[in-house]
Amino acid sequence: MRYINVKNKLRDYFSDRLSMREEEEVQKYICANNGSQDLDDSLRDLFDECLTASGQQSHRQTVIRKVYPYVMAFAAVIALLIIVPISYRAGVNTGEERIAAIEWVEVSVPFSEKQTVTLADGTVLHLNSGSRLTYPAVFSGDSRTVFMDGEAYLDVAKDPEHPFIIKSQGIDIKVLGTSFNFKNFAQERTAELLLMEGSVEASVSRHNETRVVRLKPGDRMQYNRENDKLDVARFNPYGYKAFFEDNSLHFFDMVMSDIAQELSRRFNCEIVVMDEQLASRRYFSIFTNNETLDQILAVMSSDGKMRVRRSGKTIFLQSK
Repeated sequence: MRYINVKNKLRDYFSDRLSMREEEEVQKYICANNGSQDLDDSLRDLFDECLTASGQQSHRQTVIRKVYPYVMAFAAVIALLIIVPISYRAGVNTGEERIAAIEWVEVSVPFSEKQTVTLADGTVLHLNSGSRLTYPAVFSGDSRTVFMDGEAYLDVAKDPEHPFIIKSQGIDIKVLGTSFNFKNFAQERTAELLLMEGSVEASVSRHNETRVVRLKPGDRMQYNRENDKLDVARFNPYGYKAFFEDNSLHFFDMVMSDIAQELSRRFNCEIVVMDEQLASRRYFSIFTNNETLDQILAVMSSDGKMRVRRSGKTIFLQSK
């Protein structure tokens, strides 16, 4: 199939507009072309259409029924793509058909809100504003895998036999049972993990290369996807208050462009950084007293290097 025909066929397939025979042809195509550029591009385009149609900031919790694809990377795209319950049948080499349905749940948190989710294994995730989580209603297999775009504080239930895995835009986090804060928004430059207790294995994949770091309590991992730099430093886990506690904010050596994104989600407003000099400037600030946006910006501009200007509902930040 040509690229445009692939996308149209997939759109009809997920909208239940095909005959049974046509559905089988699409299913065979998906299985045979998993990982191909045309298929990946088509799925991504359809995912973007779904987000546009449903509203990325709308509060929704959608049950998604689908068959587990043969490759987990493909599952990540499908799990995020399908907005209505569907059943997918995959043929095996013997020609027999098997139906293996997995129920997926997707949670999207609107700006200025937070949400707590408890998974089937007892793991608790506190999701920050603008975050999206996709997870199976019941875990099966050798691991407990979820997909996330955003920020979450996790208390992972201990289960040495089944590692807990977060897949998030080129970063895989693997734990057996522990507490940590993980932030990885697609539109931000930096991903960050703060480990409170236990141990974590983080894998960062880019350009067919995978780097693995093992963290211990008090380790802070930061990955800058702009310059592909991966750093591990120390922080004080005993003095740390998570974002869901008194609306705490921690900016550990964070660039202003990412800080502006986080403040925009927290306060549901638009913040524009006017110049690259300010956008790439790094800050170390902690707010734990439920400060207002004006109070936060006043503190961050107190060194005289940033100018804050309001125009209607938009806040403009620029270097002085």
